[in-house]
Amino acid sequence: EEQKGMSPDDGERAGCLSGVGATISAPSAERRVPSSLPPTFKRLMLVEPGADGLKAKIEVKEELMFGELRSDEVLVKMAAAPVNPSDFGAWASSSPDDDKKTFKPRAIGLEGSGVVVRVGSRWSSSLAGIRVGASVGVTGLRDGQGTYAEYVVAPLATTFAMPDDLPVEDAASFFVNPFTAVAILDTAQNAKAFVQTAGASQLGKMLVRLLVRLRLSGDASGDVKMISVVRTEAQAQSLRRLGADRVVVLVDPEKRDDPGLADLRGAVESLGATVAFDAVSGSLTGRLLASLPNESTVYVYGRLAGDVTGVNPVDLIYRKKIHQGLLPQDVAREGLRGRLRHLLHGEPRPPRHQQGPPRPRRRRMVPLRVPRLRPPRHVSHIHPPRHQRRLHR
Repeated sequence: EEQKGMSPDDGERAGCLSGVGATISAPSAERRVPSSLPPTFKRLMLVEPGADGLKAKIEVKEELMFGELRSDEVLVKMAAAPVNPSDFGAWASSSPDDDKKTFKPRAIGLEGSGVVVRVGSRWSSSLAGIRVGASVGVTGLRDGQGTYAEYVVAPLATTFAMPDDLPVEDAASFFVNPFTAVAILDTAQNAKAFVQTAGASQLGKMLVRLLVRLRLSGDASGDVKMISVVRTEAQAQSLRRLGADRVVVLVDPEKRDDPGLADLRGAVESLGATVAFDAVSGSLTGRLLASLPNESTVYVYGRLAGDVTGVNPVDLIYRKKIHQGLLPQDVAREGLRGRLRHLLHGEPRPPRHQQGPPRPRRRRMVPLRVPRLRPPRHVSHIHPPRHQRRLHR
């Protein structure tokens, strides 16, 4: 109701993230740089966490405008922010154990886009390629801030300039989903094929477009094939129009007679998939693990269906299959180390699913030199040191 003056195009952009996720967008008339800042601004606050995130209590709070900025900060007038599972999952992650009497309201929102209206230091911001009036994407806010607000103070280290020809609201999901997509392809870089659940989500569509783009550019990282798992035929058709390699429709993974399970096993066998990335969890994780061949790996990076169930211990013990979590930040750090080793020493980088746990660093063994004791001149014989005696039974 507060978004008065929005055009029909603005309404379409406000819901531009179809599938899993949505976008909170501000009116276009407010996306220009204001001549003066208001004394207060509004932000969304999580007042009471809910059982599943959707039942959380969220209120609009009015805050005083930010004061003087530090040299490594910029003031951004927010234009749009996505609502993804990574967002509302955090609203409910602490709800079962939190005491409502001791719970403190907190700002929400992990990422978003907007326009820079003030910089803390022109020199520092110019080095980062950010100026007043530039469209930027922000994440990693300090001091308990959230992107569901009219204004935020963002550090330059996590503020990224966007192209001038890109609508500012289209950059709302610039960080979490693209970062995860690159992490998935980096993890499955040496596999013939991999399975991706929630294939009709924004991340799933992003992976399809990214693979198509890599293949058109001749990049070898686009040679891997992807099996997208969706729940409806309409979702499957939308992925096929984007250029998906293989789409499997799995309506209910809890039913053993679901025809999608047989299609999934056939796709895995024909394409040689040995890696799977699961954003759904629940019973689907166990089905994925059972459909993959021996010594395969299932990475879990979401829990849209709740806790993981249906994992057969035989797959883990005797068939040497691996079930573990995936955090994109860890993949980025490991990928950076691997690239540095490749550049400096020419060492080949093994695929992520074959790396296993980090190996302990080998220490150089230095022999211990013990000084040899000599008897005094006036003593004809003394017992040798204990470490030089022979051991007798």
